[in-house]
Amino acid sequence: MGEVSRAVRYHVDMSFDFFIALDGHGLNGFEGYAGVARLRCDPDRDRWDPEVRFFDGVAGGHAVQLSPSGTAGFLGNLSQQLVFFDPRTLEETARYSTLRFRAPALFYESQTHVVWLDDASFVTAIGPELWRFSLADLAHPTPIGAHGVTLPHAIKRTPSGRYLVYGAMDVEHRYANQVGIFDLQTGTHRLVSLPATAWHLGMHPTRDVVYAPSQRCIPQDGDFTEYAIAHFKNYLFEIDAATASVTRHLAIPKDLPGAMTSDVVVTPDEVIYNCCASSVLARVKLADFQHVSYIDERPGPRRQLAAWRVGVGNLVEVVSRVNLPSATHWFVKALRIAGGSAIDGSYGLGLSPCRRYLLSAHRGLNEVIVYAYPSLDVVRRVPFPALSTFFRYLGRFSDPRLGFHHATLRESV
Repeated sequence: MGEVSRAVRYHVDMSFDFFIALDGHGLNGFEGYAGVARLRCDPDRDRWDPEVRFFDGVAGGHAVQLSPSGTAGFLGNLSQQLVFFDPRTLEETARYSTLRFRAPALFYESQTHVVWLDDASFVTAIGPELWRFSLADLAHPTPIGAHGVTLPHAIKRTPSGRYLVYGAMDVEHRYANQVGIFDLQTGTHRLVSLPATAWHLGMHPTRDVVYAPSQRCIPQDGDFTEYAIAHFKNYLFEIDAATASVTRHLAIPKDLPGAMTSDVVVTPDEVIYNCCASSVLARVKLADFQHVSYIDERPGPRRQLAAWRVGVGNLVEVVSRVNLPSATHWFVKALRIAGGSAIDGSYGLGLSPCRRYLLSAHRGLNEVIVYAYPSLDVVRRVPFPALSTFFRYLGRFSDPRLGFHHATLRESV
């Protein structure tokens, strides 16, 4: 596949692997590159070995999901393609166009997430329905029922195995403000109405309970294709899948860091999730579900100065996406939400199997921050190569971000 598919290889035999979807530089990952990064981790020997691969003919890398045994990987994307890779080598193993079944109604409608039912089959959304695919026969999927929401996004399976729970995206002239729950036994769905949209969610490790932070956006001229960040209060919802109801929730005032979310980690004791635009990690204890504490990931002045290419790239893209001067207030609100930082925050998040380390894929700094858990003291920062390593035509002064997006972590296979 030429230059763009070359891998940066180091060592092997780590104790756990951190996989990150890549969408390239820029703020709108919907239209960027598509690749996978893997960080092989052996904390006992202080080895943190990265590897990166991009794929030709795919755009908008978004999320990585691995089969239960870890032998097959799926790269969700915004290209209406099912793309699979070998988690051990990052080599592509299969690709299939979903345009055979239906063209998207929206620019950002695609198979960004799947949920694996077992090593041989998975479920994803195409149009108004959920479809079950066999990895061995991608050409003949089976629709299993309507999902019922505006546009499904992140999708998880509950610990009992009975329910699929999924966030929903805003669509033209309509805020989603809902989460969908699909019963695999009955083939029916139910909706949970919310006061704010939620794209992403995390599942409790033992209970059929999901935690979904809000994702608040503002459309431009009614269209969410190029949205701005909404400067409203944010929420974290606790949703019981069996009853399809909100059991608890908390609200975060708009001037506290809570804007834009990505990965959600749930333990028996707490919820931790990225607030990407605010460059913090949010922590909420399940015992009281009231207090929010923050881990500030904003780089200091010297690091921001060193990452000037990222700051300039973000500024140029914001100005090119917001309809100035009529929407200058959106630009000002975005600066307030970011706390004055021109560097975007982390997107991927994962807790090690031993529960001793929390890994945060910091998009703006192009590095993985390794925290000791539960103290969340920084123990290691692992840099990744610049995007120009794989796309030489970008030049030495181009934005270096690989474009970290959603991540998953599991024991090495």
